[in-house]
Amino acid sequence: MKHKNNKLWFRSAIVALICFAITIVLQLTGVFTFFENKTYDRRMFFASKYKTACDEISFIIVDQASIDWAKENYGWGWPWPREAYGKMIDFISAGNAKSVAFDIIYTEPSVYGEEDDNALALAEANSGIVVQALNVLIDYEKGTEKGQMPITQIKDAAAVLGAIVSSKDDDDIIRRGRLTYEYEGVVYPTLGTAPIFMQGEQDTLDSLPKLKDGTVLLRYQKDIDEYYPYSACDIFYSSDVYNGLVEPQEDDYVLEPDEFEDKYVFVAYYAPGLYDICSTPVSQVFPGVGVHIATLDNYLTNSFMRKVPDFIAYIWIFVLTLLGAAFVAFATTRNSQKLTVVFMAVGFIFGTALAIVLPYMLFAKGIWLLLVAPFVAFFLSFLISVALSLSVEGKQKRFIKSAFSQCLSKDVVNQIMNDPSSFTLGGKNFQMTAIFTDIQKFSSFSELLTAAQLGSLLNFYLTRMSDIIIDEHGTVDKYEGDAIVALVGAPVEMTDHASRACAAAIKMKKAEEVMNQEIVQIASGEKPADMEQDLYDAFKIMVENKKVIFTRIGINSGEMIAGYFGSENKKNYTMMGNNVNLASRLEGVNKQYHTNGILISAATRDLLGDAFIVRSLDRVRVVNVNTPLRLYELLETREEASSELLKYVDDWEKAFADFEAKKYKEAAAQFETLASKNQNDNVVRYYLELLNNFFLKGKYPVATDDVGVEYNPEDSVFKLLQK
Repeated sequence: MKHKNNKLWFRSAIVALICFAITIVLQLTGVFTFFENKTYDRRMFFASKYKTACDEISFIIVDQASIDWAKENYGWGWPWPREAYGKMIDFISAGNAKSVAFDIIYTEPSVYGEEDDNALALAEANSGIVVQALNVLIDYEKGTEKGQMPITQIKDAAAVLGAIVSSKDDDDIIRRGRLTYEYEGVVYPTLGTAPIFMQGEQDTLDSLPKLKDGTVLLRYQKDIDEYYPYSACDIFYSSDVYNGLVEPQEDDYVLEPDEFEDKYVFVAYYAPGLYDICSTPVSQVFPGVGVHIATLDNYLTNSFMRKVPDFIAYIWIFVLTLLGAAFVAFATTRNSQKLTVVFMAVGFIFGTALAIVLPYMLFAKGIWLLLVAPFVAFFLSFLISVALSLSVEGKQKRFIKSAFSQCLSKDVVNQIMNDPSSFTLGGKNFQMTAIFTDIQKFSSFSELLTAAQLGSLLNFYLTRMSDIIIDEHGTVDKYEGDAIVALVGAPVEMTDHASRACAAAIKMKKAEEVMNQEIVQIASGEKPADMEQDLYDAFKIMVENKKVIFTRIGINSGEMIAGYFGSENKKNYTMMGNNVNLASRLEGVNKQYHTNGILISAATRDLLGDAFIVRSLDRVRVVNVNTPLRLYELLETREEASSELLKYVDDWEKAFADFEAKKYKEAAAQFETLASKNQNDNVVRYYLELLNNFFLKGKYPVATDDVGVEYNPEDSVFKLLQK
C-alpha cells in the first residue's frame, strides 16, 4: 500500500509539472489575455464600490441645463463665447484653487472674434493655474501622429498643456492611464498629471507602480458622478452674485469661490452629443474626462492598481497546479469511496475558491493577481489527475456502477464501490427484506388500452414506484408486467432493511394516490406539451372507465440468497429462498383481507420497533406454506400518524384480541363501532361478515363456503385457499 501511495504521489507531481508548463506557455502566448481582461473588468466593477472619491477634486460640467440657462439669461448660442470660460476661471481662481484643467481643445479661433479669444487668454494669464488640452491623432497603421493644439494666445497663456491621449487595450477598453506623452520631442504631462507638473512635483511620478510601457493601472470610481459635478450655470450665476451683478433670491443655490479652495478642478462637456465617450472596466459609456480624473485621484490617494510581479504570479500558478493534483492524490488514498468523493469535491471547491476569491480580495486592496491562468492550471491538474485515477484504478468500480446504477440507489452503489468486498458474484446469504407489488385488476386495463398505451402507462407507474424503492436504498430485482420485485439489504448488508422496505411501501401508496389525482386532472384538460400522446390517451380512457391504480404490496424479512445467477453469457442479479416466496404470497393475501394495500409478516414486524403503525390480523397458512404466520397490515409511520389513527388502532387491537379469544359478541360490537367511525375500512367489514355469517352462528368457514379461507378451531389458524 505504501508503495502504491508513493507511486500515486509521484504521478501527481509529474501531472502538476506538465500542467504548469502548459499553462505558462498559454499565458506567454497571450491565450488568456482576453479572459483575464474580462475578469479584471469584473473585479474592477466589484472593487469600485470600495473606492471613495478624492475630496480634493472638483468637477464642473457643461450640461444641457447650463446651455439652456445661458441662452435664456445671457443670450449665448452654442458654442459659447470663450469669455464664458474666462468668467468661470476668474470665479474659481478667486477661491485659490490649485488648478483648472479643461478637457476642451480650442484648435480654431473663436467665432465671436479675436477679442473673445483674448478674453479667455487674459483670464488664463491672471489665474496662472489653467491647464489646457492638446490631443494627438495617431495612425497606428502608418505610424504617424498629428497634433491638435490650442490656438496661440490660449496656448501661451496656459500654465501648462495636458495631453488627452488615451491608452486603450486591444478590446478598446481603457484600463491604464498615461502619465506623460512625448510629441515632436517634447514631453507633455497628461491632463490628469498636468496639475502635478504645474506644481513642480513631476519627479514624484517616478515612484508610481508603472507597467513596462510606463502606463499605470487605474482604479476607477463606479461612476463619474461620485465627484459631485457642478453645473456650469451654477458657476455663472454664483459669479454674477459674487461680483454684485445680480441679487440672489432667498432659495437660490449660490456658491462661494472658496468652495474650490485647494481643489483640483476639471471642466468638461457633459451635454448629450458633446462629450467624448470611452469604454472602461466600470462602464461602456464612460466620459473621457473621467480617465484623467481617475489618474489624478489615484495619484493623490496613492491608489493606483499594482500588478503582482510575474515571477510571483508564476509561483502562484505552480502552487495551484500542485494543489489540484495533490487534492486528487489525497482523496484517492482514502479507504472509503464516500470519503474519496467528499475529499475530491471539497478539494475542487477549495481550489476553485482559492483561485477566484483570493484575486478578488486582493483586487479590492489594489493588487492585481492573475486569475485565469492560475485557475486553468488548477483545473487542468485536477481534471487530468481525476481522469488518470479513473482510468488506472477505476475498472472494478466502473463495472459495479454499470451493473447496479439502474436498480440501486446512488448511496448503495457508492457503498459497494467504497468496499468492493461487500459485493461478490454468485449467491450470498443476506438478512434482508423482500418486496412484491402488483396492481389490482390490471388485466382489466389491458382490455381497454392498446399495447403502446399500456406500455406508456406502465412506464409512468413503474418509474415513480422504482424511484421510491431506490431512494430507500432498495434494489429493483425485476419487473413482471405491472409487478415489481425488489429487495432491501443486498448487495450491501443493512441493519435497517425492514424499516426501509416499509418506509418505501408507505411512500408508494401515497405516490399512488397522487398519481390517481394527476391522471384525473390531466385527462380533464389539454395534453401537456411534454407528455406522450399514448400516455395521455391512456389517462383519458382510464378516467372514462373509472379505472384507478391500486397497488398491493407484500413484505417479508429473513434469510435469503441474493446474487448474480444465470449463464456465463447472461446473468441477472436476483434473490431466492422460502422467505422470498412468502413475500410474494403476502402480496396476494391483501385481496383476501381487503386491506389498504400493504401486508407484512411477523418477521418484518419484529424488526420495526415502534417507528410504524401496524394492526394485527390473523394467523394464517398461505398456499404451499404449512407453517402458520401472523399477518400485519402496515398503515403509517408513527411520525406521520394522526391522533385519530392511533386511537383507532388501539380500539382495533382490543376488538381483535376479543375475536381471537373467541369472545365473538364482544368483538362484533367493537367492530361495528369501528365500522361506524371509518366506513372506508374494508378490513373491519370483512371481519364483521365472518362473524355474522359464521362465528356468531356457531360455525366456521370451510372450503365449500367459497369465502377464500378455511378456519381450524383447534389451532385458531386460517388456511388461505387462494394465492
